[in-house]
Parts: sequence; structure tokens; C-alpha cells
Amino acid sequence: MKKLVILGAGSGGTMMANKLRRDLDDEWSITLIDKDNVHYYQPGFLFVPFEINKPQDIRRSRREFIKPGIDFIISKLVNVDWDKQEITTATEGKFKYDILIMSTGCDNRPISAHR
Repeated sequence: MKKLVILGAGSGGTMMANKLRRDLDDEWSITLIDKDNVHYYQPGFLFVPFEINKPQDIRRSRREFIKPGIDFIISKLVNVDWDKQEITTATEGKFKYDILIMSTGCDNRPISAHR
């Protein structure tokens, strides 16, 4: 069996997993890995300060958006071994891959003006 691993279950990673599950035959396993199961509808943040949306209104389970036939692993990423083609997670062990897609997005880390 061929193995596809996608790191990051945000919008990009989830859309790729769903599309590839639809397009690839059963010879492929698809594993989607993310550090948590919380999806935030980002445009909704715009309305939180005005109390149009509450934080719980824009938060949903990532699993809701993942099609059947995709293994969803919730664990932090510890290591990518490029030579062994293997991902190591903090709590779920190691995952071999034939193809790896990295869709981890970004984290906002504002730099303090008071260094």
C-alpha cells in the first residue's frame, strides 16, 4: 500500500486530503496529522470584538470536515526524517510515507515593541 501523509488539518491540508481521497484509488492510504482538533472559522474573528460572534460560534471540530477513508491523527509533530521518509509524533508514534504534503500554515507571533 502506498502512503500519503499530510501535515496540517487546516483549510489547505483538509481540502487536499478530501480531494486526494476522492481521486486516488484504494491502493493509497491517507493520513492527516494536526496538533489539535479545533478548526476556527477565521473570518468570524472579525466580528468577535463587536459581539456579533462569540468565540464558541467560530470554533468547530476538524473531524467534521474530513471525509471517510482518511485517518486523522491528533498529535504534535516531533520530527520529519527525510531519509527514512518517516514522521514522528509526540503521542501517536511514527508514520511512514511515500508522499508528504506539508500544510502547516503559520502562527502569528507578534514582536513586542518593548524588547
